[in-house]
Amino acid sequence: MVDGKPILLETNTERITLGYEYRKKGISTGKSTKDREVKRKLKRLREKDKKADVRRKLAKLVVVEAFKSRSAVVLEDLPRNTPEHMVKDVRDKQLRLRICRSAFSSMKSAILEKAGEFGVPVILVNPSHTSSTCPVHGTKIIYRPDGGDAPRVGVCEGGKERWHRDVVALYNLRKRAGDVSPVPLGSKESHDPPTVSRWLRAKSLHSIVIEDKMK
Repeated sequence: MVDGKPILLETNTERITLGYEYRKKGISTGKSTKDREVKRKLKRLREKDKKADVRRKLAKLVVVEAFKSRSAVVLEDLPRNTPEHMVKDVRDKQLRLRICRSAFSSMKSAILEKAGEFGVPVILVNPSHTSSTCPVHGTKIIYRPDGGDAPRVGVCEGGKERWHRDVVALYNLRKRAGDVSPVPLGSKESHDPPTVSRWLRAKSLHSIVIEDKMK
């Protein structure tokens, strides 16, 4: 959150992993992965470097923002296998595992490491039901099928306001971490938060928000 408002940053980790896997098959099909030429071509894909770059830059953005505002970083305390349902449509079991690990465990580790460098406290919170409970009324949020694998916007059974799945989880995580700041009711950000994909060169979360508003 920046100035109390949510912002979603797309890491494209799943896209990087899938893209690498498809290119890998194209390079190594019918050949041994120990072949020198195959190994050379696979190395040039730089999957690990690209993912590490995303994790490193995102972790720094988050931790530096917390350091400047004298805040703590709140993270979901996810068990190792929890996120697998998010990639259930990927048939390859090993590929699903790689996506989960790169998208969640590695990102969490990167933030914890960077937070340690800056002396920023990290609060791990149980994420159970954080995306399905209204942070204002405490009632259930109903997500109607929208043609996608996981509907992103739902409606609170109590107040009938609309909530974006990631935003409602954000407010509930913050609440469970002990933050008693008021939750904006019915604001545009609650159901249609700014989502930024090109942020890797940003110097701060504030600069991302300013650039997004200027579009």
